[in-house]
Amino acid sequence: MSTFADRLQQSISQTNSRLVAGCDPVIDSLPEFLLTKANSIASSDSAFVEYVLNQFCELFVSTIVGHVAAAKPNIAFFERYGVIGLKAFHTLCTSLKAHKIPVIIDAKRGDIGSTAAAYSAAFIGRETACGRTVEAFHGDAVTVNPFLGFDTLEPFLKDCKEYGKGIFVLVQTSNPGAKDLQGLSVNGKTISHHVAGWLAQHAQELQGACGWSGLGAVVGASYPVEAKQLREVMPRNIFLIPGLGAQGASAEDSVAGFGSLNGEKGGALINVSRGLLGGKVNSTDELVSQIRSNVASFNAQINAALGLSHQ
Repeated sequence: MSTFADRLQQSISQTNSRLVAGCDPVIDSLPEFLLTKANSIASSDSAFVEYVLNQFCELFVSTIVGHVAAAKPNIAFFERYGVIGLKAFHTLCTSLKAHKIPVIIDAKRGDIGSTAAAYSAAFIGRETACGRTVEAFHGDAVTVNPFLGFDTLEPFLKDCKEYGKGIFVLVQTSNPGAKDLQGLSVNGKTISHHVAGWLAQHAQELQGACGWSGLGAVVGASYPVEAKQLREVMPRNIFLIPGLGAQGASAEDSVAGFGSLNGEKGGALINVSRGLLGGKVNSTDELVSQIRSNVASFNAQINAALGLSHQ
């Protein structure tokens, strides 16, 4: 069975991209032409929501395939619409999987014992009931909140080993208030550094043949100095780096957390969500062109900041 780290590295090589395309649909912010079409055919509010989400996600997948290293749908933007949203989320994850795009589910789950095991089964594992097996959301990796304690990560690690999956643990997030807790000092180290130390200690458990570990860390681009320090603590863990684009970080800020292996920079992915959209579009073709143009721009910025060519 291949590891998540190896599959991800293969995707990076094939696409020449270190970009993760986030999918956080807010219906009111989607293009007017899509909403107008939905209004013309929807027989109810629920049908309207279902049509818009499924049409946008279908366009999203077909547009990014072959151009990004991975996709990161945020389940909160689907949960807000209830069962309809969750069905759309399942369809999206299944489609991404069918197109061989690594799926990082942004769920930020974290709890103890059997609850953590249930979260893990939903997003990266499988659930067996009365001899029947269900794979719920087909994720390759999931974001995890460690702040109930390191024991909350164990069920996720177990499933990662069994099914060849990965996790990205919140270490240093990109929001302005991150340091309120993550920056607190305990025994001479910040909370972020304590989490990083645990991840580094266990990195080998999910390390692939590529040399990187699928026991990943979320490290925001908004704190490039801290990202460099955390990379020293976690030399082999893959970083998931949010903050480029709409959150204000530059490509140069974003690549601060990249590592080095065999003389090559790597071991990190940079997420862009809202930055993939923007500006008025009046047709499907224009929307596809807009997303692809933005993807190409971010890919070029990231590769330039890394001193790499973009083909």
